Amino acid sequence: MDARYERLERMREDIRKDRDKISRIQDQIKVKEAKLKQAESGVILADVGSYNMTPEELAGFLKLIKSGQLGLKNIVDAVGTPVPEPNFTEDDFEKNEEEDNSED
Repeated sequence: MDARYERLERMREDIRKDRDKISRIQDQIKVKEAKLKQAESGVILADVGSYNMTPEELAGFLKLIKSGQLGLKNIVDAVGTPVPEPNFTEDDFEKNEEEDNSED
């Protein structure tokens, strides 16, 4: 065979090898993406489970998030568990002012 044709055949073989490598790597990526998705799902389930919500409560909560209507009252209505409001008194503000003034 002519040296020019041998060179072309080697180039074609290199391309085939590279395509095989790409195919194997793409398969590895698919497997890794599936494992990642499974791990993410596990984390999400653990996080959601830690809130001890019923499926109905969770569905209501997610609807509020999706609609953009998520506010403190909406969370209480959706979850059924009151979220404590900050309870500041006038004395708290005076104490903060005194601490600020003492730093000068």
